[in-house]
Amino acid sequence: MKTPNYPLALAISEAGWSNHETARRVNSRAAKNGHTGIAVSSARVSRWIRHGEKPRNPVPEILAELLAEQLGRPCTPQSLNIAPPCRVIVLFDQDEYQALAEQAAAQNLVLERYVQKALRATLEAVRRSQHDRARGEVHE
Repeated sequence: MKTPNYPLALAISEAGWSNHETARRVNSRAAKNGHTGIAVSSARVSRWIRHGEKPRNPVPEILAELLAEQLGRPCTPQSLNIAPPCRVIVLFDQDEYQALAEQAAAQNLVLERYVQKALRATLEAVRRSQHDRARGEVHE
């Protein structure tokens, strides 16, 4: 099960919009801006909120713009947790690649998923370390 998107749910709730109203506003703004083929439904908005699905471009920018206007404060796709994922290309030498492939296989994971999990774990450790340092709780 995916993680609910609490920032988006909160912003839509603060705006006083239902999922149906959110979809209607996105579709209307998309059409006004000349984007064809955008047909957001209330069920789709529900999946963005309940399952953390990410809308396809140009919807994140449109939705952030609409919410910013309604709430009278800045809203970005990043702050609403609806920004499309960023891609990163990492080049490994053959030995590094082989070592990663073996570790991924040992955990029954596709190599890309294994590397993604490892990088996220590292980033989380860095965040915790920075947080601890900011609170004066450095553990050497």
